[in-house]
Amino acid sequence: MRDIYYHTSYAHDVFASDYINGHNEYLILLRQRLRACGYNLRANDNSPIKDCEWVFFDDSMSVQPYKGLLGCARKIRSQVLGRPLVRSVYQECLHAGIADKMVLILNEGPAVSSENWKEALHKEFRIILTWNDEYVDNRKFFKIFVPSTTRTPVVPMVPFERKKLLVNISANKRSRHPRELYSKRVNSIKYFEKNYPKEFYLYGIGWDRPRNLLQRFVPKTMREYESYRGEIKRKEEVLPFFRFSLCYENVDGVPGYITEKIFDSMRCNCVPIYWGASNISEYVDPRAYVDRRDFKNDGELATYISQMKPSEYDGYLSAILSFLASDKFSRFLGTNYVDTVFRVLGIEAVGSR
Repeated sequence: MRDIYYHTSYAHDVFASDYINGHNEYLILLRQRLRACGYNLRANDNSPIKDCEWVFFDDSMSVQPYKGLLGCARKIRSQVLGRPLVRSVYQECLHAGIADKMVLILNEGPAVSSENWKEALHKEFRIILTWNDEYVDNRKFFKIFVPSTTRTPVVPMVPFERKKLLVNISANKRSRHPRELYSKRVNSIKYFEKNYPKEFYLYGIGWDRPRNLLQRFVPKTMREYESYRGEIKRKEEVLPFFRFSLCYENVDGVPGYITEKIFDSMRCNCVPIYWGASNISEYVDPRAYVDRRDFKNDGELATYISQMKPSEYDGYLSAILSFLASDKFSRFLGTNYVDTVFRVLGIEAVGSR
């Protein structure tokens, strides 16, 4: 068995469990496919990497674990404990002379990781996999879709008249990026919570918790969301019972950044209201979602979706079914992610060369 190393900024082995969920399925599929071809995929352990066939780096933090505010906190903790919390695999690769075997995977968008998109980082790698269409040139930067699970949930068919109007399922986050959409999501939540209190529900992590020190020590300053219904384990528990779902990415206008949000909604017979990638219509049938950019404000959006007739709504659901059965959608599955890695790196079964 030949070794391939997968390095993340997490302090654990992301492949340690065979338990599959919507977020790690593509990694399990990658490990299984590599194992079938004679490769042992390891992650975040202490074994040497000098003889590895490839070394993957998952986002900038895995390359520079002690950079930025989070990096400073890690550095302080490592000094207090007297040992590094995150292994510097990047430096080990340079010392071992295997820089040409390093592969950078850019997963996080600019609203979450600005370091991902700095030229100085890109110069250190010969091969970079990214969803960002602005960078893809098929020489150094290769297109990889943000992977969605291959699992299709079994959901009830809820009649139009029994569905509530709108739901939002997301974590309560924020960013200083100029094109972040966290604040736009909050604006929509506030609007529908105020104007459609019986027809709008909010779910997710962090909406009932302090966001800063002021809110922590002065609880009265923390906003209460009356529409908040708590956390959920699976989206399919909620989405089928709503006509529409807010599917805002964390950043606006970045081509190719299309995450699982819109597809999770579609698979649950809930029409997504999408805001994010500038070229979404190139990847997803525009008849299968409501484009938030078509409306000047939340009021216009509310009028459109609240006055929609069952026949028009059924048109969206029909378009969704056709899209989910198409090759356009299969590109977003974890199996295609694995196929792309094999194709770009030219990975073959051990002994077949």
